[in-house]
Amino acid sequence: MTQKERRFSGLFSVKILIPTVILLTAAMGAYVMIKTAPKAHRVAPVTILPTVEVATYEKGSHAIGLSVMGTVVAANEVTLVSRLSGEIVSVSDSFLPGGFFRKGDEVLRIDPKDYELALRETKADMVTAEYDLKVEQGYQNVAGREWNLLKKSAKGTEQEAELALRKPHLLKAQADLEAAKAQVEQAEINLQRTKVTAPFASMIESKSSDIGATVAAQEALATIVGTDEFWVEVSVPVDRLDHITFPMADGTVGSKTTVYNGKDETSARREGHVIRLLPSLESEGRMARVLISIADPLNLKGDPSLKPILLGSYVKVVIAGGEIADSYAIPRKVFRDNSKIWVLGQDGTLDIRTVNPVWRDAQTILLKEGLMPGEQVVLSSLTAPMQGMKLQAASDTAVTVKTTVSVEAKNDLAAEVSHGE
Repeated sequence: MTQKERRFSGLFSVKILIPTVILLTAAMGAYVMIKTAPKAHRVAPVTILPTVEVATYEKGSHAIGLSVMGTVVAANEVTLVSRLSGEIVSVSDSFLPGGFFRKGDEVLRIDPKDYELALRETKADMVTAEYDLKVEQGYQNVAGREWNLLKKSAKGTEQEAELALRKPHLLKAQADLEAAKAQVEQAEINLQRTKVTAPFASMIESKSSDIGATVAAQEALATIVGTDEFWVEVSVPVDRLDHITFPMADGTVGSKTTVYNGKDETSARREGHVIRLLPSLESEGRMARVLISIADPLNLKGDPSLKPILLGSYVKVVIAGGEIADSYAIPRKVFRDNSKIWVLGQDGTLDIRTVNPVWRDAQTILLKEGLMPGEQVVLSSLTAPMQGMKLQAASDTAVTVKTTVSVEAKNDLAAEVSHGE
């Protein structure tokens, strides 16, 4: 073997040996790691139950309130008209839209001169009629004596006797006097009518005439509305009418109401009462129409804690609807699918129950059946609830709710809920 061949053989041996050593070393290291690696131990799976908030409820008596909407309308609205013709010679300083008048206050006056003259003329005619009657009464005395002398010598008929005694003349004189007195009375009334007064406590809504205008009899002067009382016409579902008390001839008083106007419900809150059920339904919604009375709606008495309620306002009204005894008051939010509640049973399973509320509003439902004392109602939401699924109650949420509510508290609550909607 030549020197060149020996050199090539040595290089080839080195190139083969080094990779072989590396591979053997790596293989042995891997073998050692596999043999000495820690072994995994099998662990039993842990079941995590959904945690829910729950509450228990007690039976009680609950005042219910019907939250409805309505429009403020005038209880008294009339058009003032002139009973006479003539020129308006004076008007009150309050004779303008928004002007206030007490009952009997003078609104305006029509020129009285013509009517004063007419009164003087009728009084003169009455004096003449009185004179004519007295003269005729004198004739009666003379005619009586003459008839007494005449009937001694000749007999006359009854009609002849009446004519001889001038009885028709006396009747005419008496009738003329009565007519003259009636004309005087009418003239006095006409003179009084030159002063147009407010028929009740009222406010000018609009006016149709003014000082200097010449008006005819029965011509409109102004439209006025009463200020002692406004009405609210509200729409009520027909099936809720049984919960409203209407005034009766036996003295039964209508249900109390609370009227809210605007966002500031403290200062805009007014008390009222139901006065009438109107005989026809709404033309569109087929709802019953109920009238609510509000006293001093414009706050003319000056109570600083109240705001006026104006005609045409769209307001919220809560009508006290009596009480429902022996019932559970459950939050509306836990009334599922509009027919069910979820109850956490003693065995920790979910019971989905169908219930029939005796009352419901925007926040609360009332149940007489479908729930037992001490049972836990699930308040939380579940993604996929199933009958009998396992649940656990959060330890800090199992509270007992006492559900007896006063009329005032319930009315306030119902009003707040309606306002929030």
